[in-house]
Amino acid sequence: MIKKTLKEISNNFLLLSESCENDIIKASNAIIKALENNNKIMFCGNGGSAADSQHLSAELIGRYKKNRKPLSSISLTTDTSALTAISNDFSFNDIFS
Repeated sequence: MIKKTLKEISNNFLLLSESCENDIIKASNAIIKALENNNKIMFCGNGGSAADSQHLSAELIGRYKKNRKPLSSISLTTDTSALTAISNDFSFNDIFS
């Protein structure tokens, strides 16, 4: 079961790289350009993706396995007071606007 799952995940990454290669390159270039211009990478998500956004930001700030200068980023899902107040007063559609 584990081998089957790992093979399936591996195949999914292969398909992703084939079908989204240009989009991945564009996104990577946009991130690199933003950081070179002293801008910040902003992450957001809902549910499990909110946790992923916090993890991704932490890896950029925390240097991830390499002693390097931290990369400027923030997860927009970490301020639960703002998230719940905005969604309550306006709507969930306005949280990250």
